[in-house]
Amino acid sequence: MNEGWVVVFRSEDPFEAALVKSKLEDAGIPVLEKGEALGKIYGFTLGPLSVIEILVPVSLKEEAWEVISQEEEGL
Repeated sequence: MNEGWVVVFRSEDPFEAALVKSKLEDAGIPVLEKGEALGKIYGFTLGPLSVIEILVPVSLKEEAWEVISQEEEGL
């Protein structure tokens, strides 16, 4: 089965994105991280080249949003 992926989180802060990714993985949710390569190469911290997207399988998006909302409450 070829399931699609959906963006559940976006951030320009790599530490925030890493924290969310880690929490999702700890909850057993597979995660893909997507970002512009140029942003990483040149160290952009603002603007569209610095945005990091966290994706999860479509079937797990509700569970992922629950994990993320719990994390945001703790920040």
